[in-house]
Amino acid sequence: GAVELILADCYVRRDRVAVIAFRSKSAEILLHPTRSLQRAKRSLAELPGGGGTPLTAAIETTLALADQVKRTGGVPLAVFLTDGRANITRDGTPDKAKALSETESAAKALRASGIKSLVIDLSDRPEGAAKTLAAALDALYLPLPHAEANTISTHVGAAMKSAGRSS
Repeated sequence: GAVELILADCYVRRDRVAVIAFRSKSAEILLHPTRSLQRAKRSLAELPGGGGTPLTAAIETTLALADQVKRTGGVPLAVFLTDGRANITRDGTPDKAKALSETESAAKALRASGIKSLVIDLSDRPEGAAKTLAAALDALYLPLPHAEANTISTHVGAAMKSAGRSS
């Protein structure tokens, strides 16, 4: 429900939306920036959950895509839907300690780039790894099990407004 409200708000503002999936050993752009609400919904609906979490790859892919958006005059906003439990390293191997360290470095690089971020915590028990990720990104933290769709949509809209015209 929250994602659908966010997408609807993006459609009204004529923002572009991109979808990056991170699972198994890597991150990939499933949908390049588009104004097509239907394509964005379809990309999100097809996302499988579970498995390894290559969070470093997700953040680095987000940074690269956000840089492209900035070069074309857009103002990117990154919204991460994750439990924040990085367990796959940059090279695709499972190693929680190394993955956590790499994720923290990637998060600091994204924060240093000036790109605003939000972290929506998908874990059953919020306040853990996703909250730590949000702190490293200097991002707004929203625990999904305790936040209603309207609350999340309102926060995303406010972040977009404060970032300027977002893409």
